[in-house]
Amino acid sequence: MSFQRIYTLVRTTIFVGSTAIGTGGFYAFVIAGICRIIFKLEENTALLWIGGPLFILITVLMLIYFPKHLRKAGFIE
Repeated sequence: MSFQRIYTLVRTTIFVGSTAIGTGGFYAFVIAGICRIIFKLEENTALLWIGGPLFILITVLMLIYFPKHLRKAGFIE
């Protein structure tokens, strides 16, 4: 592999991975906060039992489906 291909692979992996983790964390935090207010849950319970699984689910879904949209938009090659 040439240096250019390795650089592109690393850049794409870091960009998609960090974006997926950030997006998953943000949405999990917001949804857990809303559930905490609506259902009168404790903060630890809401973050552990609602935010944790949502974070994992959203991050995995973003890693699977997000690169296609990034390629279409021209952010990655």
